[in-house]
Amino acid sequence: MEAVARNVSNIPTGRTYAGFALAWICVIFVVYLLCIAVFAAGHWITSLLIVLLTAYALARHAMWIGKRARRGLVRRR
Repeated sequence: MEAVARNVSNIPTGRTYAGFALAWICVIFVVYLLCIAVFAAGHWITSLLIVLLTAYALARHAMWIGKRARRGLVRRR
């Protein structure tokens, strides 16, 4: 039988999850500052829309990493 080739570069690792956490901490901080400025300018609907779009992007990114892990692309030790 022929061995199935695995894409090793696509496997989520601890580094993947740490990068995810650090990236989103920075994004949320910047969005927080942006929303304070936009809300102070009187555009609370725009500020709410920014928060909702950020939450959607966070959820999509988390689901993308989760799908990679569920497909069996997890390293075995």
